[in-house]
Amino acid sequence: MPQKPGKATLALGWVFTLVVAGALLGGALVAYGYIEASLEEQLERRLKSYAAAAAAGLSAGALDQLPSGDDPVAVLYRDRLKALKSASGVRRIAVLRRDGSLWLDTDGGAFGSRDYGFANDGNELEASFGGQPVATIAYKDAEGNLYRNGFAPVLDPDGKPGNFAVAIEIEADYSQRLAAIRNTMALTVAVVFAVTLLAAVGTVRAWGRVQRDLQKQTRLAELAQFSAGMAHQIKNPLAALRGYVELLARGLSDPMQRQIADKLISEIGALDRVVRDFLQFSRGSKGSIEKITLDQVLRPVLESARMSGGESVQVKAEGLPGDELEVDSTALREAMSNVVVNAAEALRENGGVVTVSAELRGQELRVDVADNGPGIDASVRARLFQPFVTGKADGTGLGLAIARRLLRDLGGDLVLVHTGPSGTMFRATFLRETQP
Repeated sequence: MPQKPGKATLALGWVFTLVVAGALLGGALVAYGYIEASLEEQLERRLKSYAAAAAAGLSAGALDQLPSGDDPVAVLYRDRLKALKSASGVRRIAVLRRDGSLWLDTDGGAFGSRDYGFANDGNELEASFGGQPVATIAYKDAEGNLYRNGFAPVLDPDGKPGNFAVAIEIEADYSQRLAAIRNTMALTVAVVFAVTLLAAVGTVRAWGRVQRDLQKQTRLAELAQFSAGMAHQIKNPLAALRGYVELLARGLSDPMQRQIADKLISEIGALDRVVRDFLQFSRGSKGSIEKITLDQVLRPVLESARMSGGESVQVKAEGLPGDELEVDSTALREAMSNVVVNAAEALRENGGVVTVSAELRGQELRVDVADNGPGIDASVRARLFQPFVTGKADGTGLGLAIARRLLRDLGGDLVLVHTGPSGTMFRATFLRETQP
């Protein structure tokens, strides 16, 4: 089964959306990873710096000589650590022996005990005695807060690591910023994905409409070309047929036979009108541009309308501007004839008035054709300008379609302004100067 028009385009739209979303998501993940690594690196440098600063203010020999946590030196060192804790904003600072026992603690841990929060960091503690500060990976406490620990050795007078190290616990304060960045990125990706998806769907639908319209127009153009060819082929035989019937009618003496011949001539004439109207609709505006006034264009149109309407119909023109126009006068005359004569014929049975008025607005000329007839039947209003739609028993349904086609070729249009029991008004517009 052949694929419906637009399926390939729809698939392409989805692929484009997914590619854009994938690229955006990948970029967001890379950016997030870079930001996270940068913040972690900053915290690690700060943690090591605090640990090294705290260790620099201590003496390994003095610590080794402390008999208890109440010793004046222990109190002095503990006060220094508390001052650093307060100034730096860290959660806890302690001094540990190499064996892991607690020596000093800003949180009041027992001197010489091994029950402390750094118990799981034995590897990092041992590594710090290599001479450089060491930081642990991030971990969560019981409340779910993210922390990291750092260790720095307390140096002997000769600059070598002694038997003590400073341990610092600091909150990973970038976690909230990372959460905010993560949420913002997720929201951005979701919004961009939604917008891209909507744009892709809208583009696919619009493209589908364009394709359908193009196919429709192509079919209509092919049909019009074929129909125009058929109309040309029918036109000449119709003329010959009418001539033969008229020739035969001259030799008929029987009244019944003459009546049949006249009926044939009338029906051939009706067919000829349909063919001529259809050819006019197919050709559109094909005449040459000439300088002419609106009065000169409408004069034969008004006369034709008076003849079509009969004695009961009055056709008049009001306020026609005398400005010179440069238009395809043949096309304009044909268009206005279809509108004005159509209005006069609609009044032929009950009589009435058809009024043609005009107004020049810049380069656009507006011509209103109004009548005081009963109005257009509601059943044909919606399809009024479609070919072969008519409310008249003897109409071809091409008059208004031809008029609109010709006026649009002249840069204007034909619209129904209003219709009802009080009358009907059409408005024809076209450019004062049109290009050939």
